[in-house]
Amino acid sequence: MAINSVIIHAADNVAVAIKALKAGEELVGVKQRISARQDIPRNHKVALVQIPAGEKIIKYGETIGIAASDIQPGDWVHTHNLKAVADAP
Repeated sequence: MAINSVIIHAADNVAVAIKALKAGEELVGVKQRISARQDIPRNHKVALVQIPAGEKIIKYGETIGIAASDIQPGDWVHTHNLKAVADAP
């Protein structure tokens, strides 16, 4: 199987889909066994772990946003469930 996702930094709680993923497709290139829960566009983020609402989204080893709602492993992480750090309470 070809790699379809990458983790940029060891501290990240999201991976990047390096090709479009279909719902149910297993992520290849990450250490744990996770399947995409929705269709995820190429170059978008996918959660590696459960991220409760209000918790940090980590990419590049840095906080890039806050979970606006609970996010499950395999969920697409984008503007529908992520808010800017400046918008956080």
